[in-house]
Order: sequence, then structure tokens, then C-alpha cells
Amino acid sequence: MTWLTRLVPGHAPDGGHILSVLAKNTYTIAHQQTAVEDRASPLPWFEADLYWGSGNPATDAIRVESDLVAYKPCVDFILVGSAWAPRGKRAKFFDAGVQVAGANRLIRVFGDRTVQIKTFGFEFSDPESFESMPLHYGLAYGGTDSVSDPGTTYTYPRNPVGKGFLVKKDLKALHGLSLPNLEDPRQLLSADNLLVGKFADWQRMPIPQAFGPMGRNFQPRLELAGLPQDDRASQEWARQKSLAALPEVGSGPESVPPDAPPLLNPLFFNGAPEGQRFPFLKGDETVRLGYMDPDFPLFDFQLPNDTPSLWIEVNDEGLEELKPVLQTVVVHKETNQVTLVWRGSAYYGGPQEMAEYQNLQFGVED
Repeated sequence: MTWLTRLVPGHAPDGGHILSVLAKNTYTIAHQQTAVEDRASPLPWFEADLYWGSGNPATDAIRVESDLVAYKPCVDFILVGSAWAPRGKRAKFFDAGVQVAGANRLIRVFGDRTVQIKTFGFEFSDPESFESMPLHYGLAYGGTDSVSDPGTTYTYPRNPVGKGFLVKKDLKALHGLSLPNLEDPRQLLSADNLLVGKFADWQRMPIPQAFGPMGRNFQPRLELAGLPQDDRASQEWARQKSLAALPEVGSGPESVPPDAPPLLNPLFFNGAPEGQRFPFLKGDETVRLGYMDPDFPLFDFQLPNDTPSLWIEVNDEGLEELKPVLQTVVVHKETNQVTLVWRGSAYYGGPQEMAEYQNLQFGVED
């Protein structure tokens, strides 16, 4: 097999320095088939985030995140694609879903809708019929309200790039307001619950729904980027208790973690939404996609079951085999491809020690 490989330095959950060997491969997928290696059109390393739209991080949703992450505590399952009306017809709304490893997610997909002003109050327009609809956070609930309170701009903390977020009742702000295309079927917006009222009450509003990656500035992901000094002791205790459930780092007896608590929660590096983050995947699971293919209302395939053997060698001291852990699965439904990124990690003494290495080699085997 043809694996792409990278060496990425970073930190383990305990704060210790690690070197992670990453291996990536691209596979083609077909309905009711096992994914097979795509040697004709393999996808490269994504070294930086890619965005929908114009690519503006302030206004556009992330399409795929960078692959170059040294450690993720959970496996990210990401879907890049669109919902398709049954059998290529047009529809005003329906539910699209993903099932993997026993987990199910459903999102209600609407055609374009706006708010219409009535003599008394306002209402939602009927959804426009559509054939396909992208499934990213730009079409989910959220966004910025800079109209309803003159001189003040409010941004929905859970999804700054979405649409439909409005704090106060203002006819100018309401008229023609674009509503989200993607919603939670269990918590739908209506004319009765659209307005937040007070920005401080934003947490009672819906959780944005999409199958793509969340932005790093989304709450609660943003909170994982660092902890206030007063909260570190209690959070560190909770984190330490959870370490036993995480995949191991390193393999040999020399891989001993130092006593150095981190300032960043490693879950920050998991960009998949709730329900698409898994403690462990083997890479042979069956994936079912509901209404995400123009020809198959239920499109299912099996992941390839290809686990690489990862190794690293420092200063000709002998190969150290690294435990392979699946880190990221991205389904690119438009091209019927899926990529898997595996990692193997080992502790080392940090950048200063690395500067003194005479030789550093790493690789992957089937």
C-alpha cells in the first residue's frame, strides 16, 4: 500500500513531549462494498484548514481541518458532502443521517426559508424545494446579529458562521432573515422560540447541527484551549482520572511520562461534532449514510481494515514499534473517497533534545 507519512511533535494528555508518526491513505467507496485503496487520485496531506465559500475563517465554515495533529484523544469522524432528496427528486425537507460504530445522528434538512412579517407578529416562510443541500456549519443555526440592537454586535458562541441568530425583536432585523437549513429534529426553531431576548440567555438556544468539523472558535471547543488558573487544579484532577480510558502512547519501557500537567485540554484537537467522536475505532466498521447519495437513499460501505505498522528510530538505537491508533476518518462523499489518518506516538525529551539527535528516521509498513 502507498501510505503518506509525517512526523509531528506535540504533547500527550499528561503534558509530556511526544513524537507522532502519522500515516494517511485514501480509499474509494461504493455502495455495499469494502473501501479499496485509491492509487489513481489519492488526497494529499491537509497541512492547513480548508474552508467552504471564499475561505474566510471569520465567515465561512471549515470543510476539512489540518491532518497534522500529534494527538487526538478521540477518533474524529467527519463527513464532507450534501444531503440529496430521495431518488433525485426535489423536497422541501427531510432527515439525513449517519450511522457508524453503533452511533446514529439525524439532521433535519430544510430548503431555504426566511422570516415574513405579518400584521401581528411574524412567521416562517414555507421551505423552498431543493435537490441537494451541503451539510456544513455555515447552514446551521448561529451567526452574527448586528442589527437588532443598534451599535452592538452579538455572535452566537456555539457557531459564529451560521444563520438565524437574532437577539431582540426588531422588524427590520426580522424581515427577510435567512433561517438555518440544518436543524435538530428534536429542537426545531419556530416563530415562538426564534428570538433570544437577552444575549446572556444564548445557552438555551439550539445546538447547531452539521456533519462537518466545528470551528476552533466554537463553544464549548474554545474553552478547551486553556483553563483559568483557579480552575486548573480541579480540572486537572478530573483529567487525570480519565487518562486510563485513553489510547496508550508509546510502546516500550522507555516511554515514561513526565510529571507535567498540560495547559490545553487535548480534546481541543477533536473537531468532529458530538456523536461523531469515538473513543476507539478499528478501521473496519460499516458506515451508513441516509439521503447523502443521489442514487441510493441508504448508502453503506465498510472501512478498509488496513492497520499500518508504525516505527521510529533515534540515533541508530534500534527501531521502536509504535502502537497504531486511528485518529481521523473523513468521508468525501462528492468524490466517493474516504481517508484514514493513523498515529503512533512515543515520548522524547523535547525540542532541545531533538536538536542534538544525530539521526532520526520513521516510517510505516503494511
